[in-house]
Amino acid sequence: MRRLHELGTEDVGVAGGKGANLSALARAGLPVPQGFVVTTATYRDLVEPPRIREAIDRLDALDAADTDTLAAAAAELRSLIQSRELGASVETAVADAMASFESADSFAVRSSATAEDLPSASFAGQHETFLGVASADVLDRVRDCMASLFTDRAVTYRARNGVSHADAEMAVVVQPMVDAAAAGVLFTADPATGNRHVSAVDASFGLGESIVAGDVTPDHALVDARTDEVLEYTVGTKTIAVELHGDSTAGEGTSGIETEETPTDEGGGIRRVELPSDQRESRVLTDDQLRTLAGLGERVETLLGAPQDVEWALADGHFVLLQSRPITSLFPRPSPPPADDRLHVYVSMGHMQAMPEAMPPLARDVWRTYTGNALSALGFDDSLRNPTIEAGGRIFVDVTPFLRHPWLRSRLIERIAAINEPISAGLAAIVSRRPEEFTSRGVTVGALPGHVATAGRVARLLGPAVPRIARNLLGALAGRGPTPDDESWARMGDLFAGQVTDAPTPEARARAVFETIDFGRFFREAYPRISPLFLAFALGGWLARAYPDQPEDVNAIGRGFERDVVTRINLGLGDLADVARDHPRVAAALRDGASLGDLEDVDGGEAFRDAFEGFLAEFGHRGTGEIDLSRPRWREDPSVLLAVVRANLADEAAGDHRERIRRLAEEAEAAAARLEAHADHGLLGPLRRRYVRRLIRTYRDTVYLREYPKQEAARAFTAWRTALLDAGELLAADGRLDRPDDVWYLHRDELFDALDDERVDVDIAARRREHARNADLDAPPVLTSEGEAVRGQVDRGMVPEGALVGTGVSSGVVEGVARVVRDPAAATVERGEILVAPSTDPGWTPLFLNAAGLVSEVGGSVSHGALVAREYGLPAVVSVPDATKRIRTGQRIRLDGTRGTVELLDGRPATADAEHVEHPETGSGGVE
Repeated sequence: MRRLHELGTEDVGVAGGKGANLSALARAGLPVPQGFVVTTATYRDLVEPPRIREAIDRLDALDAADTDTLAAAAAELRSLIQSRELGASVETAVADAMASFESADSFAVRSSATAEDLPSASFAGQHETFLGVASADVLDRVRDCMASLFTDRAVTYRARNGVSHADAEMAVVVQPMVDAAAAGVLFTADPATGNRHVSAVDASFGLGESIVAGDVTPDHALVDARTDEVLEYTVGTKTIAVELHGDSTAGEGTSGIETEETPTDEGGGIRRVELPSDQRESRVLTDDQLRTLAGLGERVETLLGAPQDVEWALADGHFVLLQSRPITSLFPRPSPPPADDRLHVYVSMGHMQAMPEAMPPLARDVWRTYTGNALSALGFDDSLRNPTIEAGGRIFVDVTPFLRHPWLRSRLIERIAAINEPISAGLAAIVSRRPEEFTSRGVTVGALPGHVATAGRVARLLGPAVPRIARNLLGALAGRGPTPDDESWARMGDLFAGQVTDAPTPEARARAVFETIDFGRFFREAYPRISPLFLAFALGGWLARAYPDQPEDVNAIGRGFERDVVTRINLGLGDLADVARDHPRVAAALRDGASLGDLEDVDGGEAFRDAFEGFLAEFGHRGTGEIDLSRPRWREDPSVLLAVVRANLADEAAGDHRERIRRLAEEAEAAAARLEAHADHGLLGPLRRRYVRRLIRTYRDTVYLREYPKQEAARAFTAWRTALLDAGELLAADGRLDRPDDVWYLHRDELFDALDDERVDVDIAARRREHARNADLDAPPVLTSEGEAVRGQVDRGMVPEGALVGTGVSSGVVEGVARVVRDPAAATVERGEILVAPSTDPGWTPLFLNAAGLVSEVGGSVSHGALVAREYGLPAVVSVPDATKRIRTGQRIRLDGTRGTVELLDGRPATADAEHVEHPETGSGGVE
């Protein structure tokens, strides 16, 4: 047993996380109630018997995903520990310590595990706490706390966070109960937004147990830690107070009615009382008290070195701190921080690409280097040379320079809305809320020569491309646009790849990934080639504005292209299913889950494998999360493709996939005719009709090429991936890495040093764990240098109660059963189900074949998922926050792609097939 003031933060192994933190606060003079810690030595004595140690070892060997088996093993351990007696020396030390608190007649007994209240894992709520414990019961509650190291939730939490059960130990903090008039929680950083300069306070009358148990809606306040300004105070509805048994502090002078009592054997315990009506809606804390509390929080955060979640109580007019743990849910602050002292705003590159998941260090370095090289080639000065930063394993782009110029600001916010509405709304919100941070300081005379030089360099790079761009635009208008088989598309992929494929050695190829590509040549050759796409997008916008009452027809004319990359992928998969149908033994084997290797000796297997190889030759370089170079491509892992073929065999007939495209093409022709007819009115009607016909023809001749640049860029990404993996193979063969894929957890310069045979001291396992933690974080679309995740509001008007709101990107309404898929390689979609996904880059394309609709957590009107949904006539809503968490597989939902809403129709998993409620005239939504 040790007194709190005898310990410090370095004593986690003795006092556990909670005990060590409280001890540090007490030693620093912060108001912590006196108390003591029953140390981990006592826990080790409790679990010393071989039977208990063996049970812990068995627990460590279990699968973290097998929750039922984990729970059974945990229950056995709790029972074994609770059957043990504490040593006589411990009983004596605890009794003597309690006796030293002369006026204390009840105690708080709190678990303090060695793996809790740590920066990487808080374990909040995983272990037991007992309040109002009578002196005679303290020893029993200490043992219960030690047994709670193996609660079901603690065991599962450790298993999922990679913490060994054998390495975890338990201490217990014992303190006299505080007679609290009010209590609550203080967050030294706002957990709702991540802002490190705003403290958040929840407060209620009586003990804090009423907040923890969810009995009340506490008062909620925000305090600016820099100015002490109370930014917000919301009075909650506090119907209940929890107080010590026999106490009436919370309801003193009131007519509180006791509702529930939790006694101990000797008259201790707590009780719940109803608060009188006038107290339920009254403030718990004054502004001055909030400032005092926030000030204490600042001291705690400074002492412990990270934002803290602090439990507090107000007793006799003074605050006391009951425990403090790191806030582990905060999204990390951007790195590196800004060089100036002003607020900076960053947008998520992953959200812009509809792939917001975390990437390992080397993949991030590729994109940060690429961005820096591109801007350097354009001649931008040091302040703009590399606007990228990192946070939470993601890349963000600094858009502050644009926000500081009124014209650029409005253009950026307007243009980005077409790509990602939440980003646009977030930028608008932060500019509106803090306009003083975005005032331009002008251009100094000394900076003018640099700006002129940059403009000249940009002109020299882009100038030679202008004539060809103009020629290609005119050619497209005249019906002489680019074709899919034009070899210049392949040359675009070569331009992206740079020297990677030509370098003679693995070392040289890995270095070439990070070298500057010939941007002058890229602009001269690539931009003219893709310029007709700019015309297509402009025409699409014009048609939408010209026909505001016919959005379905405008959408329809952009569908039904056999030459479209996405359509070619899905047609190719449908053709593979038809090849399997031509060979019944192959079809049967695939239905039974056969792999490509399993088909080698099956009758017809060779024909199917040849056809599959032909598909991979054209599309094998694609994959899920393509911008993350660490992820496998379809050629490496074709399981998702075989799953789609398997689903096609189960749900479709031969040729259905091609019939669907023919139907879309016919509907596009009919929609074009309606648009032309709408223009044919009045004296100039025939002229307008011919004009609209020409524009529609030009639009259809160019818009289907929208995915060709990405198709060729993906070839370069695969070349980069191969080069870096080859370097990993080389380093693993030399013993410098344990595994080839460890290369992804090196940074660029570390990789170069390793290739130069220099010593690289890197903890790969720690970086893998950090990447796993980053992968569990929800990245915000907009982030500030203060750590605030900025989320603006998009006005949708009246929406159904309880509906999830996002961005409607493909019109129509469909009701059906949800299929939540987080990894397209591990799951598929049955015909008629509504796909609910975290993102939908090209690697998700095969899953659209059977889907009746799409709900995605990220994306915008021109993101890949939106384009595919419109191509297939599927209602779609994107940028729906937490969709994969709030919707369950099997749940019935109604998706409105026109209004951008998703209604959850029941709280139970549904089993019925999708039902068509309403759909535009395409009739091609995969819902029958």
